[in-house]
Amino acid sequence: MALHDRLGHIRSQFLLGEYELAAFAAMREVEIRVRELSGADSSLLGVKLMRKSFGDGCKLADSELDPGERIGIMELFAGAIGTFKNPPSHRQVDYADPTEASEVILLADLLMRLLDRVEKRVAESASSSNTKG
Repeated sequence: MALHDRLGHIRSQFLLGEYELAAFAAMREVEIRVRELSGADSSLLGVKLMRKSFGDGCKLADSELDPGERIGIMELFAGAIGTFKNPPSHRQVDYADPTEASEVILLADLLMRLLDRVEKRVAESASSSNTKG
């Protein structure tokens, strides 16, 4: 199985044994994509960006989901960024175990695939509101 298109460049870092950099780059790519999809300002970062982008009434939140599911998605993104992207931004993180680093990359891959669905839903919503107006 191939990684999401936006994570393809991560493979070479991982294969070179740059596990920390590969895991960080994968999560940074998730953060960048959330910012692009939400239209958030570049000054909004990390966990705050995730909460603002996926919180109730926000652009990426799916109003059709049960409130608990919306919160779960918001916390999934916030937790992933807070746990795996923020620490290497501020200090050395030792990924001596390539399995752990690969699992972080696979989590980023899953988040990117969830963002594919979000992007499609947002585009369909915008399209249907344009045809109504």
